[in-house]
Amino acid sequence: MLSLNILKDFAPDSTLIFASLPDMGMVGGLTSSFLATETRADLVATIALAEKPWVNVKDGVVSDVIDTFNIFYSKDKKMLILTGNNQPEDPHELFGLCNMFLDFCTSKSRVKRLYTAGGSLNEQSTGEPKVVGVVTNQKLKDLLLKSNIDVIGKEISTITWFNGLILSLAMSRKIDGIGFYGEISDKAVPQPLAAKSIIKAFAKLEGLKIDTKPLDRQYEDVLDNLEKRKGNTDSRPGIG
Repeated sequence: MLSLNILKDFAPDSTLIFASLPDMGMVGGLTSSFLATETRADLVATIALAEKPWVNVKDGVVSDVIDTFNIFYSKDKKMLILTGNNQPEDPHELFGLCNMFLDFCTSKSRVKRLYTAGGSLNEQSTGEPKVVGVVTNQKLKDLLLKSNIDVIGKEISTITWFNGLILSLAMSRKIDGIGFYGEISDKAVPQPLAAKSIIKAFAKLEGLKIDTKPLDRQYEDVLDNLEKRKGNTDSRPGIG
Protein backbone atom coordinates (compact mmCIF):
# COMPACT_ATOMS: atom_id res chain seq x y z
CA MET A 1 0.00 0.00 0.00
CA LEU A 2 1.25 3.47 -0.94
CA SER A 3 0.76 6.54 1.25
CA LEU A 4 1.71 10.19 0.67
CA ASN A 5 2.91 12.31 3.59
CA ILE A 6 3.17 16.05 2.86
CA LEU A 7 5.76 17.69 5.14
CA LYS A 8 6.11 21.23 3.82
CA ASP A 9 4.00 23.48 1.64
CA PHE A 10 5.28 25.39 -1.38
CA ALA A 11 3.61 27.11 -4.33
CA PRO A 12 5.82 27.86 -7.34
CA ASP A 13 4.36 29.04 -10.66
CA SER A 14 6.14 26.30 -12.58
CA THR A 15 8.67 23.59 -11.87
CA LEU A 16 11.06 21.19 -13.46
CA ILE A 17 10.85 17.58 -12.32
CA PHE A 18 13.81 15.24 -11.96
CA ALA A 19 12.70 11.77 -10.91
CA SER A 20 14.91 8.68 -11.04
CA LEU A 21 15.50 5.61 -8.90
CA PRO A 22 18.39 3.11 -8.57
CA ASP A 23 18.92 0.80 -11.54
CA MET A 24 22.00 -0.65 -13.28
CA GLY A 25 25.08 0.77 -11.59
CA MET A 26 22.75 2.69 -9.24
CA VAL A 27 22.87 5.51 -11.82
CA GLY A 28 19.29 6.70 -11.46
CA GLY A 29 19.51 6.86 -7.67
CA LEU A 30 22.93 8.49 -7.66
CA THR A 31 21.76 11.20 -10.04
CA SER A 32 18.58 12.23 -8.22
CA SER A 33 20.06 12.00 -4.72
CA PHE A 34 23.06 14.10 -5.79
CA LEU A 35 20.78 16.77 -7.27
CA ALA A 36 18.76 16.91 -4.05
CA THR A 37 21.92 17.36 -1.99
CA GLU A 38 23.81 19.70 -4.31
CA THR A 39 20.86 22.07 -4.81
CA ARG A 40 20.18 22.09 -1.04
CA ALA A 41 16.61 21.10 -1.75
CA ASP A 42 14.05 20.87 1.06
CA LEU A 43 12.29 17.60 1.83
CA VAL A 44 8.63 18.44 1.15
CA ALA A 45 6.94 15.03 1.04
CA THR A 46 7.48 11.29 1.25
CA ILE A 47 5.76 8.32 -0.33
CA ALA A 48 5.82 5.15 1.75
CA LEU A 49 5.37 1.65 0.35
CA ALA A 50 4.51 -1.08 2.86
CA GLU A 51 3.09 -4.62 2.71
CA LYS A 52 6.26 -6.44 1.66
CA PRO A 53 6.21 -10.26 1.58
CA TRP A 54 9.13 -10.41 4.03
CA VAL A 55 10.24 -8.85 7.33
CA ASN A 56 13.42 -7.42 8.81
CA VAL A 57 15.02 -9.21 11.74
CA LYS A 58 17.29 -7.59 14.34
CA ASP A 59 18.36 -9.37 17.52
CA GLY A 60 15.57 -11.89 17.06
CA VAL A 61 12.84 -9.25 16.73
CA VAL A 62 10.98 -8.73 13.46
CA SER A 63 9.85 -5.41 12.00
CA ASP A 64 7.93 -4.36 8.92
CA VAL A 65 9.77 -3.43 5.74
CA ILE A 66 8.76 0.03 4.52
CA ASP A 67 10.31 1.61 1.44
CA THR A 68 10.36 5.40 1.48
CA PHE A 69 10.65 7.62 -1.59
CA ASN A 70 11.61 11.21 -0.84
CA ILE A 71 10.34 14.27 -2.71
CA PHE A 72 12.52 17.38 -2.51
CA TYR A 73 11.95 20.92 -3.76
CA SER A 74 14.80 23.23 -4.76
CA LYS A 75 13.57 26.81 -4.52
CA ASP A 76 16.72 28.09 -6.20
CA LYS A 77 16.38 25.80 -9.25
CA LYS A 78 12.55 25.65 -9.13
CA MET A 79 12.76 21.89 -9.32
CA LEU A 80 11.01 18.90 -7.72
CA ILE A 81 13.22 15.84 -7.22
CA LEU A 82 12.15 12.28 -6.45
CA THR A 83 14.75 9.86 -5.13
CA GLY A 84 14.91 6.62 -3.17
CA ASN A 85 17.06 3.62 -2.29
CA ASN A 86 15.29 1.06 -4.50
CA GLN A 87 12.37 0.49 -6.88
CA PRO A 88 9.01 -1.21 -6.37
CA GLU A 89 9.15 -4.87 -7.34
CA ASP A 90 5.45 -5.22 -8.14
CA PRO A 91 4.18 -3.63 -11.40
CA HIS A 92 0.98 -2.37 -9.75
CA GLU A 93 3.01 -0.67 -7.02
CA LEU A 94 5.30 0.84 -9.65
CA PHE A 95 2.36 2.34 -11.54
CA GLY A 96 0.94 3.54 -8.24
CA LEU A 97 4.17 5.26 -7.22
CA CYS A 98 4.54 7.01 -10.59
CA ASN A 99 0.94 8.23 -10.62
CA MET A 100 0.95 9.34 -6.97
CA PHE A 101 4.12 11.35 -7.57
CA LEU A 102 2.79 12.95 -10.77
CA ASP A 103 -0.53 13.75 -9.06
CA PHE A 104 1.39 15.49 -6.28
CA CYS A 105 3.55 17.49 -8.70
CA THR A 106 0.68 18.66 -10.90
CA SER A 107 -1.39 19.63 -7.86
CA LYS A 108 1.36 22.02 -6.76
CA SER A 109 2.47 23.67 -9.96
CA ARG A 110 2.54 23.74 -13.72
CA VAL A 111 5.21 21.27 -14.82
CA LYS A 112 7.67 22.77 -17.27
CA ARG A 113 9.42 19.49 -18.11
CA LEU A 114 10.13 16.11 -16.55
CA TYR A 115 13.54 14.41 -16.56
CA THR A 116 14.55 10.92 -15.56
CA ALA A 117 17.85 9.06 -15.68
CA GLY A 118 19.47 5.65 -15.56
CA GLY A 119 22.31 3.45 -16.69
CA SER A 120 22.86 2.08 -20.19
CA LEU A 121 25.06 -1.04 -20.28
CA ASN A 122 27.92 -1.00 -22.79
CA GLU A 123 30.66 -3.39 -21.72
CA GLN A 124 33.06 -1.83 -24.25
CA SER A 125 32.63 1.66 -22.80
CA THR A 126 35.83 3.45 -21.74
CA GLY A 127 36.70 7.00 -20.71
CA GLU A 128 34.12 9.62 -19.79
CA PRO A 129 30.67 7.99 -19.88
CA LYS A 130 28.59 8.95 -22.89
CA VAL A 131 24.99 10.08 -22.39
CA VAL A 132 22.16 9.13 -24.71
CA GLY A 133 18.61 10.35 -24.47
CA VAL A 134 14.99 9.54 -25.21
CA VAL A 135 12.14 12.03 -25.50
CA THR A 136 8.36 12.16 -25.57
CA ASN A 137 8.04 14.18 -28.78
CA GLN A 138 9.90 15.31 -31.89
CA LYS A 139 10.39 18.86 -30.61
CA LEU A 140 12.47 17.56 -27.69
CA LYS A 141 14.41 15.24 -29.99
CA ASP A 142 15.42 18.24 -32.09
CA LEU A 143 16.45 20.03 -28.88
CA LEU A 144 18.74 17.16 -27.85
CA LEU A 145 20.34 16.93 -31.27
CA LYS A 146 20.87 20.69 -31.37
CA SER A 147 22.62 20.38 -27.99
CA ASN A 148 24.87 17.58 -29.35
CA ILE A 149 23.22 14.91 -27.19
CA ASP A 150 22.65 11.65 -29.06
CA VAL A 151 19.29 9.94 -28.93
CA ILE A 152 19.00 6.20 -28.33
CA GLY A 153 19.18 4.25 -31.58
CA LYS A 154 17.67 1.01 -32.83
CA GLU A 155 19.93 -1.10 -30.60
CA ILE A 156 17.63 -0.41 -27.61
CA SER A 157 13.88 -0.98 -27.89
CA THR A 158 12.67 -0.93 -24.25
CA ILE A 159 13.43 0.90 -21.00
CA THR A 160 12.14 -0.96 -17.97
CA TRP A 161 10.70 0.04 -14.61
CA PHE A 162 10.56 3.50 -13.07
CA ASN A 163 13.17 5.28 -15.17
CA GLY A 164 11.24 4.41 -18.31
CA LEU A 165 7.62 4.15 -17.17
CA ILE A 166 7.61 7.66 -15.67
CA LEU A 167 8.14 9.04 -19.19
CA SER A 168 5.14 7.19 -20.57
CA LEU A 169 2.85 8.35 -17.78
CA ALA A 170 4.13 11.92 -18.12
CA MET A 171 3.42 11.80 -21.86
CA SER A 172 -0.15 10.60 -21.18
CA ARG A 173 -0.60 13.77 -19.09
CA LYS A 174 0.85 15.94 -21.88
CA ILE A 175 4.00 16.64 -19.85
CA ASP A 176 7.19 16.97 -21.89
CA GLY A 177 9.70 14.32 -20.81
CA ILE A 178 13.38 13.55 -21.38
CA GLY A 179 15.31 10.49 -20.23
CA PHE A 180 19.11 10.61 -19.94
CA TYR A 181 21.03 7.32 -19.73
CA GLY A 182 24.74 7.19 -18.97
CA GLU A 183 26.83 4.40 -20.44
CA ILE A 184 28.37 1.99 -17.93
CA SER A 185 30.60 -1.04 -18.38
CA ASP A 186 29.73 -2.79 -15.09
CA LYS A 187 26.15 -2.86 -13.82
CA ALA A 188 27.05 -4.42 -10.46
CA VAL A 189 29.16 -1.47 -9.23
CA PRO A 190 27.91 2.07 -8.44
CA GLN A 191 28.72 4.39 -11.34
CA PRO A 192 28.95 8.03 -10.14
CA LEU A 193 30.76 9.15 -13.31
CA ALA A 194 27.74 8.16 -15.39
CA ALA A 195 25.60 10.26 -13.03
CA LYS A 196 28.06 13.11 -13.50
CA SER A 197 27.72 12.97 -17.29
CA ILE A 198 23.93 12.97 -16.99
CA ILE A 199 23.89 15.99 -14.68
CA LYS A 200 26.20 17.89 -17.03
CA ALA A 201 23.83 17.18 -19.93
CA PHE A 202 20.81 18.19 -17.84
CA ALA A 203 22.47 21.40 -16.62
CA LYS A 204 23.50 22.30 -20.16
CA LEU A 205 19.97 21.86 -21.48
CA GLU A 206 18.38 23.89 -18.68
CA GLY A 207 21.10 26.54 -18.36
CA LEU A 208 21.85 25.62 -14.74
CA LYS A 209 25.11 25.76 -12.79
CA ILE A 210 25.67 22.53 -10.83
CA ASP A 211 29.02 21.56 -9.33
CA THR A 212 29.69 17.90 -10.17
CA LYS A 213 33.10 17.60 -8.47
CA PRO A 214 31.68 15.67 -5.47
CA LEU A 215 30.83 12.84 -7.87
CA ASP A 216 34.55 12.51 -8.67
CA ARG A 217 35.13 11.92 -4.97
CA GLN A 218 32.30 9.36 -4.93
CA TYR A 219 34.05 7.56 -7.79
CA GLU A 220 37.31 7.49 -5.81
CA ASP A 221 35.40 6.01 -2.85
CA VAL A 222 33.99 3.30 -5.12
CA LEU A 223 37.50 2.39 -6.27
CA ASP A 224 38.73 2.28 -2.66
CA ASN A 225 35.88 -0.01 -1.64
CA LEU A 226 36.55 -2.34 -4.58
CA GLU A 227 40.18 -2.57 -3.55
CA LYS A 228 39.24 -3.41 0.04
CA ARG A 229 36.80 -6.09 -1.09
CA LYS A 230 39.37 -7.97 -3.17
CA GLY A 231 39.80 -11.46 -1.80
CA ASN A 232 36.80 -11.11 0.52
CA THR A 233 33.57 -13.05 0.04
CA ASP A 234 30.19 -11.64 0.97
CA SER A 235 28.26 -14.69 2.08
CA ARG A 236 25.73 -14.56 4.90
CA PRO A 237 23.15 -17.07 6.15
CA GLY A 238 19.53 -16.39 5.35
CA ILE A 239 16.00 -17.74 5.70
CA GLY A 240 13.50 -17.93 2.83
